[in-house]
Amino acid sequence: MSIKWEDRITVIKGDTGEKIVTEYLIKRGYIPYSPEPVGAHPFDRLCATPDKKHIFVAEIKSKPARTHYPDTGINISHYRDYENIQRAHNLVVFLFFVDEVSKQIYGNKLSTLVAPREIRHHGQTLKYPLQHNGIIYFPLEAMKLVGTLTDEQSEVLESLSTRNKAYIVSNN
Repeated sequence: MSIKWEDRITVIKGDTGEKIVTEYLIKRGYIPYSPEPVGAHPFDRLCATPDKKHIFVAEIKSKPARTHYPDTGINISHYRDYENIQRAHNLVVFLFFVDEVSKQIYGNKLSTLVAPREIRHHGQTLKYPLQHNGIIYFPLEAMKLVGTLTDEQSEVLESLSTRNKAYIVSNN
């Protein structure tokens, strides 16, 4: 018997992060539109200002930054999808990261995140955007702090984490 899409732990965690960012957007005066059908969708929110002058795509990732690198990332295939949406429809795509470990929400426009940059980290130079094992990574220094998570929000997201707990504890 297969598990339903909406019952997958990664989907529940993603939905939780989406709700947190949606509340943030509403408080800032944006009107976020959500996809109706249950299941995979091309992006999380289409957002507009009340004056109808600005429309953008909000893509929300509920995941912490990497443990040993000053970055976070997304699947390259998803990146290509967002890049295509941006180009084909002339829409800004803003990536939000809901990070339960740092208890922060951060992100930036996709066009800013893919700008080439070099970061010195532990005596080596990392060139971003960095691609490895099907993931494209963006440096945390390219992110804007959007907000902070409450202890309760962080705990809920941590309880839904699929990261190996032993790895996190032994390598911090």
